[in-house]
Amino acid sequence: MKCEEALTRISAYIDNTLSGRELEEFIEHVEHCPECYDELETYYTIKVGINYLEQDRQDAYNIPQMLKKDLERKKDRLHRGKVIRSLAMALAVTLAVAGILWLAVSWGDLVLPRIF
Repeated sequence: MKCEEALTRISAYIDNTLSGRELEEFIEHVEHCPECYDELETYYTIKVGINYLEQDRQDAYNIPQMLKKDLERKKDRLHRGKVIRSLAMALAVTLAVAGILWLAVSWGDLVLPRIF
């Protein structure tokens, strides 16, 4: 992802509207691009700060740290999603193979006469 694209996705990141793939690419980029990370941190600080003021909350003492935790939570969520998809794929393949073997054995009994 290029910086221009990452900068256009900052609001979507903060609003949690990026797709899984977009989120993964965005996080990868801002973790390796200090300029884009600084922009993200600025926008995040402003948006979270405004939300906290609107809600009259006093617990926003370290918004940059909150951003780091938010990035980690979202990376963990992406990782868990990948693991779940991998497990689902493995289960689907296992069931397909089992089904094919069952059909082969069932049809084999019908088509081929038993020798023994």
